[in-house]
Amino acid sequence: MKRRLRKKKRLGEFKELGFEVRGDLRLGLVGAALDAFVDRLIDVVEARQLAFGGGAGRDDKLDGFVTGMGRGSATEDDRAALAAFLEGDVAIIRHEVGELCDAWYGWD
Repeated sequence: MKRRLRKKKRLGEFKELGFEVRGDLRLGLVGAALDAFVDRLIDVVEARQLAFGGGAGRDDKLDGFVTGMGRGSATEDDRAALAAFLEGDVAIIRHEVGELCDAWYGWD
């Protein structure tokens, strides 16, 4: 496949990596407390030049996918930083941070 097509399809040297994030929120986390958690999560994600797609609050769950901002990739350091944030936040009861995978073709 030609370089231009690999870039357009984000394959080969242009592959972008990301990871899944899942967690259980403290029961009854609503309103200002939920907003404050989401703000803290956004601060951590944006500080590392990452993007988060997903949501928090529905059925007391956190569910999303994290990848690099723009055409970037997430790294193992990004995974560790987000896992540390979730481990230390009072709004989260349990969390899972998935392995790095292809952000375009490698996740369900």
